Formats: sequence, C-alpha cells, structure tokens
Amino acid sequence: MSFALFKTTLKKNWTLLLIFFGVLTMYMTIMISMYDPNDMEALTSMLKLLPEDIMKAMGFTNVVTDLTGYLASWLYGLLMFGFPMVYCIILGNRLVARMVDNSSFVYLISTPNSRSKIIITQGIYALVSIIVLFIALFGAGIIFSEIMFSGTLDIRQFLSLNFTTMLVNMVVMMISFFFSCLFNETKLSLTFGAGIPIAFLLMNMLGGASADMEILKDLSIYGFYDPVKLVQGSDILGINLIYISIIIVLFVASVLIFKKKRLPL
Repeated sequence: MSFALFKTTLKKNWTLLLIFFGVLTMYMTIMISMYDPNDMEALTSMLKLLPEDIMKAMGFTNVVTDLTGYLASWLYGLLMFGFPMVYCIILGNRLVARMVDNSSFVYLISTPNSRSKIIITQGIYALVSIIVLFIALFGAGIIFSEIMFSGTLDIRQFLSLNFTTMLVNMVVMMISFFFSCLFNETKLSLTFGAGIPIAFLLMNMLGGASADMEILKDLSIYGFYDPVKLVQGSDILGINLIYISIIIVLFVASVLIFKKKRLPL
C-alpha cells in the first residue's frame, strides 16, 4: 500500500464522502425526530395508505414500536442501501476506470509504485471510506437518539445493524471497483458497476413484493438479511461471513485482473 497515494486519493474524494454523510445524517435526524413512542398509530396509518405490494417491496411489512426496530425498518432498509449505492458507484468508477479513460492514470504508472501497490491502495481507500461513513452514521445515530429519546436506543443492536449494513455496501463498492478495474472505459465500468447493484436492489424489491418472485430476493445480495429481524436478535454471523467472503474475493479478483490487463496509456 502507498500512503502517499492514499492521501492523494483522500484529498480528491473526501468531499464526495462528506456530501453523502450529510444527506444520510439529514434523513436519520428526520426519521428520529418523527419517532413518537407514545403514538405509533400515526406511522402505521401512513403505511395503510400504501398498496400492500409496495409496502412489502420497501420492507415496511413489520410494524415495530421501539426506536431501534423503527430505525431498522424505516431507515436501514431501502434508504441505507440506495444512497450509499450511488456513492459506491461514483467512487468505484473514479478510482480506476475514469483515470484510465482520461489518461491521468499514466502519472501513477510512472511512479516507482507497482501496479499491485497502486490498485491495492485504491481498493483499500474504497473500503475504508465505507467504514468511515458507517462509523460516522453510527455515532450520529447515537447522539441524535440520546438527545431526543435518551436511553431508548439499543446501542448493541444498533451497532450490529450498522455493521451488517456496512458489509452489504462494501460488497457493492467491490462490485463497482471490480468493473472499474476490468474495463478501461468509464461507459463500460458504469454500465456493469452500476447496473448489477441496481439489478440486485430491484430483485430484492420484486422478491419482497410477491411470493411467486421470492427466488429473486434470495439471489440478491440485499435479500440475505432482514434489518428488523436483525435488531430483534436474529443470528447474523453466517450472513456477515458470506458478505466478508464476497468482499475478499472481489478485492483479490480486482487486483489480479488489473495487474494483467493492457492499459491504453
């Protein structure tokens, strides 16, 4: 790993990370402020206005009254997958394919660093940025919850929820990063690096909406776990190990492919 390259990459991309942290924190604050432990009827009545299939697709089938379960259902479903996915797609493409496409990668190749060292550094930055994002969101969630509803949030379950959601988004990051390493053109990198995660998300929603299409959810990376069941004590170790294995495989594959491919520099 090159620490000099890591610092340079950080300087170029920290604003992107800050923007997505700000947006997600805003949504988190709004959702926490909407929570009323004494009157959950207002929230459930909102759900009744939606068609049943849409409720299932968005993961709103389980009505919960505690703050931790409420956040898992309303925030750590579609929102915590959708918004970070956009971040992963943008950053994954930026780190390799866009630099190769606009010929700026030639400056990295001309340094004493090997291809392996360069691409490992870029991959580590991609994963570390996701870790930093979810550590910050975890901290923000605790702070706002304690300010508004002191002692209500189950911090241990909230940590578990954030950790698994972080792993899911690290998988998405590695998918985008893999195709960024595979292709030399931004167009192709984004087609697959964005198309596959979006397809997984749609499969999860379609599988959740209809029992006849449940197989689609089972095949999606987003369908491996239920956020609400997780905070209610569901065993998540096996699922976490699956996500970690996928991350490692995609990272190693990205490095091996980039080492051997021909660059148009």
